[in-house]
Amino acid sequence: MERLHPAMIGAACLVLSVAYGPAVWAAEDGVEVQEVQVRMVDHSPVVLLIVGERFVPIFVDPTVAVSIASALSGGASPRPLSHDLIRLMLLEFGAKVTRTVITLKEKTYYADLTVMLGGRTYIFDSRSSDAIALAVLFKAPIIVNKKTWDSAGQPLSEQKQETS
Repeated sequence: MERLHPAMIGAACLVLSVAYGPAVWAAEDGVEVQEVQVRMVDHSPVVLLIVGERFVPIFVDPTVAVSIASALSGGASPRPLSHDLIRLMLLEFGAKVTRTVITLKEKTYYADLTVMLGGRTYIFDSRSSDAIALAVLFKAPIIVNKKTWDSAGQPLSEQKQETS
C-alpha cells in the first residue's frame, strides 16, 4: 500500500470541507472583539466576547471552555486538545486562521472560520465555540456581526459574577 504525503491528505481535507464563496458577513458589517473571557455562570461555562463596556455571551461545552481558557492563558495541557491538534495540523500544512465572524441565527450562534492556505482563502462553516478557540490559538481577529452585536450585546455591568 502506497503511503500518502501528509500535505496531500490535509489539502484534500481542506478542499472537501470548504464552503466556497464570500463570508456571509463581512468585517465591515461587524464589531471586532477586544477581549475574550471564559467564566462560569450558573454552573455553566460561558465565553464573553467583549468590546468596551459591552459583551456577547456564548454558552459552550466544558471541553471547549477548557481549550479556550488554556489558549487564553498560554498554558499547555499534558496532551493536545482537539483545537491544539487542529492548530498543529494547519501549521504543518502552511495554513493559518486569519479571522472568525460570529452570527446569531434563530437563537444559535454560528461562525465563518477563515483559513489562508497557499495564497488562497477558505471559509468554513463552524460552531462558534470551535471557531473562537482556533481564533484565540492563532491570535486572529474575532468579529461579531453588527446585527448580532446589536441584538445579543449586553452591558458588562449586568454580567453575573463567577460562581466557581
